[in-house]
Amino acid sequence: MPGTQQREEIGRIAELISAIDICMFTTTAENGELMSRPMSNNREVEWDGDSYFFAPTEGRLVSQLKADPTAATTYRAQEGWTFVALAGTGSVDDDPELKKRYWLDELEQWFPNGPDDPGVSLVRFEATSARWWTEDGDGEARLASTRRSSRSATTPTS
Repeated sequence: MPGTQQREEIGRIAELISAIDICMFTTTAENGELMSRPMSNNREVEWDGDSYFFAPTEGRLVSQLKADPTAATTYRAQEGWTFVALAGTGSVDDDPELKKRYWLDELEQWFPNGPDDPGVSLVRFEATSARWWTEDGDGEARLASTRRSSRSATTPTS
């Protein structure tokens, strides 16, 4: 269970990234090079240290995470001076109920057959550390001990 300071840090990071729609998701390619791609940040989920993304099951993101789960996500607000960098691990979770829980209708532009399509995977990114920079200052946090005892704590807010 995270301590008070870690809960405050998670709350601060959640506040910062909730206003940002697109992040860059970075993984390691088979040849060792870093690969980044833009991914939609589901702002309707209450962030608790984990982020969820949908990706093609046969795509590079999924295959790279299966080979090496080390990953990072970076966020930059469209207005103002807000940047967030998260480091952690990524994994594929194809639990049908989780896929339905995190599915948004707007994802149909990329995945027209919906969350039940076996060609669609749910990627979970678990942040273990964070750094952020804002007009009000910067900060960093170790989040490794924030692993939730129950994954059901992250739920859509709408």
